[in-house]
Amino acid sequence: MRKLLILLLTLCSVFVFSEAPRVLRAPVWIYLEEVPGSFENPNPEQLPPIEEINEIARFILSGMVGGWNFSYVPGDRKRNIQEDFVLETVQDIQRNDPQLIIDSLKPAYPKLTCWAQFTIDEAAARRLDYWDSIRFRPAKGRGIGERVQESNGIRDAYTNAVLHAVRSLARRLEKNKPKEIRGEVLLREGPRLFANAGQFVAEVQVLVNIREIIPYTLY
Repeated sequence: MRKLLILLLTLCSVFVFSEAPRVLRAPVWIYLEEVPGSFENPNPEQLPPIEEINEIARFILSGMVGGWNFSYVPGDRKRNIQEDFVLETVQDIQRNDPQLIIDSLKPAYPKLTCWAQFTIDEAAARRLDYWDSIRFRPAKGRGIGERVQESNGIRDAYTNAVLHAVRSLARRLEKNKPKEIRGEVLLREGPRLFANAGQFVAEVQVLVNIREIIPYTLY
């Protein structure tokens, strides 16, 4: 009887553990004030700090939950082509999404910091299972954004970090420079953002799925 009771308790604990919702978390912060001297040219589109940090949180978590589609055009001096990189969210997290929580909000001058977390539902879980496939390649990158751009500078830092990861992977895979590369990336947990010399610096790890490599046509 005692062994049976222990077995039942073990099975119950395993069931409860397996049913526990998965939560993705990321540290998020913004500056509470604009760059000194920018008051002479105030930005009318500047959001209140709490809304601004919500925007950044949704941008980062969207990359972790659904990922981003990208289009990358490598720069080519001989062909007079400038490097171009476009990053688009696969599925945006809405502002009022109940699965999104801004936790441990802390004003610590000159920053406002928090932990942003998103509870995974069944659809998001299937999407993450898709990304767990071994066919997708890991990559990491570092990118910068200008401090004077405020929250847009933070977005630029993350976008440029993903660009660096995609560019590094593409150079390892392709000997000849292609015309364009299209695919998708998933931001892994543990992204890092810090400030250095008037710039935002983001460090990320991603999974990359290259869907299409378009070569230059030879005539």
